Amino acid sequence: MRHVLYSLACSLDGYIARLDHSVDWLLDDQDYGLKEFYASVDTALIGRKTHDFMVKHGQPAMPGIANYVFSRNPAPPQYESVQWVSGEPEALVKRLKEQPGKSIWLVGGSDLARSFFEARLVDEVSLTIMPVLLGNGIPLFSPVSVETKLQLIEEKRYSSGVVHLRFACVAPIRT
Repeated sequence: MRHVLYSLACSLDGYIARLDHSVDWLLDDQDYGLKEFYASVDTALIGRKTHDFMVKHGQPAMPGIANYVFSRNPAPPQYESVQWVSGEPEALVKRLKEQPGKSIWLVGGSDLARSFFEARLVDEVSLTIMPVLLGNGIPLFSPVSVETKLQLIEEKRYSSGVVHLRFACVAPIRT
């Protein structure tokens, strides 16, 4: 069965972007495992605010994979390779997990991730932690009303100070 992976980069103090949504603090001096990760997924689950950011930067879809954008907007704009989801994520995730394929990437942001964690739909958390303290910004996690126990399954350190951590969600996961 396919897995849902919440995978993204964050600052050491737990922010995924500045308050203005900029990510100029992300290091791009090397790959940091991104090519390998991207080859392991074939579906992206994207929050509306994250998608708006992508569109603003000329990328309305993650290339080469299925894209689902979650939005409460009843008439979202249409983009090639993007399917819009207005309901709760459980039915879609169950259907996707039952289909053959690679892992499913929960791109974010934190509000969408919260709904996935509360519904017990996340199988793994993968964080690439940048060696910077932003002080404020868009948080990695919005407050979640359920506890999720995690087990460290991989760690990797880079010479730049970047650290990559992968955790399996070991609390009962709803499928």
